[in-house]
Amino acid sequence: MDNVLEVKDLATYFFMHDYIIRAVDGVDFTLGRGETLGIVGESGCGKSITSMSMMRLVPDPPGRIISGEISLKGRDILKISDDEMRKVRGNEISMIFQEPMTSLNPVFTIGFQISEVLRLHRDIGKQDAITEAARLLRMVGMSDPEERVNEYPFQLSGGLRQRAMIAIAMACEPTVMIADEPTTALDVTIQAQILRLMRQLKETKDTSIAFITHDLAVIASFTDRVMVMYAGVAVETSTVHEIFKNPLHPYTQGLLGSVPVLGDRKVNADGSRKLLNAIPGSLPDARRFPRGCRFAPRCPKAMKKCWEAEPATVEVAPGHQVRCFLHHDEVRVISKRDLGAAGKRVLKNQQKNSGKKKSSADGSKTDTPTARN
Repeated sequence: MDNVLEVKDLATYFFMHDYIIRAVDGVDFTLGRGETLGIVGESGCGKSITSMSMMRLVPDPPGRIISGEISLKGRDILKISDDEMRKVRGNEISMIFQEPMTSLNPVFTIGFQISEVLRLHRDIGKQDAITEAARLLRMVGMSDPEERVNEYPFQLSGGLRQRAMIAIAMACEPTVMIADEPTTALDVTIQAQILRLMRQLKETKDTSIAFITHDLAVIASFTDRVMVMYAGVAVETSTVHEIFKNPLHPYTQGLLGSVPVLGDRKVNADGSRKLLNAIPGSLPDARRFPRGCRFAPRCPKAMKKCWEAEPATVEVAPGHQVRCFLHHDEVRVISKRDLGAAGKRVLKNQQKNSGKKKSSADGSKTDTPTARN
């Protein structure tokens, strides 16, 4: 399968006043033509920031992509100018955002917002763009599209707004479409309709989809491969069948073990209520990740080595990559990242704050050498 998208060592940091948030810290994955890649992980693990980085929509400041490569059909889109990226965004790579009510502009009609994409990338007239917008709304299953193009987002239901977002994303028939939790907050019947629609679009247009979700049932039924993220890195990647049949990373095993299964006994043998399996603890602070494996503080299988070094991502079986010392002994070699002027400013503020704390602790009013620097 030809890869239309290749992401290598992607790192996106947020530079605050006196600390740095490593939201995405070295992510690697590929996306084949016509393939659907599911990206899963609990809230805060870096899924949405990964997708925003792929679109080059990370707000700067405070965020910045500090390293990596995002190759779209052989061209690194991190190296092109902003003007060139505007020609790519919405045309070759598009995105369905997480919440359509806040992503759609409330003061413009649905028809205008779809036609805007067409007029920018297809160089067609206003009336032709509105006509095409109505066709797209009909394609995504919206009734009375000629009427809907004149309506505003607040006049549509959640399901219709999501369909409008899909129409905008598919307007120029992009090679890659990113769907950031497109079925969140929709009832199950509308979810099924949206997933059916996306599957039809993928099959008819040969579109590659990066699908971000918390719903493992959707992952099982809709995706071809799965990437599991934790604390800014990918901990396991494989086919959807292999992930569900043979999960290797303890975090992946914990996610799958926390899903309720229809028909399971609700009580234990002694009559006590049977509880769902849960992963203890919470995500580590992205300002100060623990030394070694980032999942070690929550891992029931953690070894001494897990606390001393960070594992590398290794292919332990054809197409199955895992970041865990239970399955290999390779240690991750972290390349030095250029934090730029923003990083130097943060480090300087950290030094000032540590100097103030030291002065306060010893009762001295004299500046310390750290504070003067």
